[in-house]
Amino acid sequence: MTDKPATLDQRLDRIDAQLERIATAVVKNSERTNKKIDTVETNLRVQIDIYARAVDAYAKQSETYMQEMLALGNKVDRLEKQIEQIAAHLNIKLAY
Repeated sequence: MTDKPATLDQRLDRIDAQLERIATAVVKNSERTNKKIDTVETNLRVQIDIYARAVDAYAKQSETYMQEMLALGNKVDRLEKQIEQIAAHLNIKLAY
């Protein structure tokens, strides 16, 4: 028995079937890739949010610290001035 060569229509039908299988595989892979990208994006957003909150908390602590240092500096200046006034009133020479 000899096999007849496939007709052009048969060959085109086989090509169409192969292209359909390829397209289906590409769509499945694309969907998996998109899900992975979405997961990575979500995880990245969570990490960025964590870091942003940490930076914000640090900035607030830093601001509070700076305000406390300014208040302490003003207090030290007042105390030094009062000490100088007391020393002048008592005729005491201060050595720095």
